[in-house]
Amino acid sequence: MKGDFIIKFIEAIIKTGKDINTISNWTPLYYKGIKIRGYDYKKTHQGFRNLKSRGIIAEDKNRGFRLTAGGRVWFRDILSRNFKYFRQKWDKKWRIVIFDIPQELHKERTNFRRKLKSLGFYMLQKSVFIFPYPCEEEVGRLASHFKISDQVDFITAESAGYSEDDIKRFFNLY
Repeated sequence: MKGDFIIKFIEAIIKTGKDINTISNWTPLYYKGIKIRGYDYKKTHQGFRNLKSRGIIAEDKNRGFRLTAGGRVWFRDILSRNFKYFRQKWDKKWRIVIFDIPQELHKERTNFRRKLKSLGFYMLQKSVFIFPYPCEEEVGRLASHFKISDQVDFITAESAGYSEDDIKRFFNLY
C-alpha cells in the first residue's frame, strides 16, 4: 500500500537524520530497507521542503529530522483518516452519500466532493458516493464543516446495484 511506504519513508528519514537537500540525490535501490525505485526524487525533495516549511518536521542538529508537536498531530490525523477503514472486516453493507447542493454553494459542493474522493469513497454519480465501511460520523462532521448538512443524505444498503462488482473490485472486497 502506498500509505505504508510513506509512513516507513518518513520514519526512516527522521531516524537517519538525512538532510533534505540530499534526498533528491539518492540512487540506491533500497535505503534502510525501503524500496525507493519508481518514485520521483525531485517530488520527494519538494515534499520534505513543504513539510519543513509547514512546521511538520524540524531539523535538529544532534538527531537530524524530527516531527514537531504539530507534526505528530498531523501524522496521527492522516493515519486515522486514511487507514482505519481498511483494517475492519466488511459487514456486507454499503454506505451511500447523496447530496443536492445548490449552485450558490458551488465552492462547498466542490470541496465536499473532493474530500469524499480523498477519503476513498467511490463516485457513482457526481452527487452520489458509496463506501463499504461505517462512516456516518465522518460524513456528518464533513457536512457540518462545509455547512451543507441540510443538503446531504446518508443511506445504508445491502446492495450497490448493477455496479456492485466494479465497486467491490475498487475496494478489494473479493
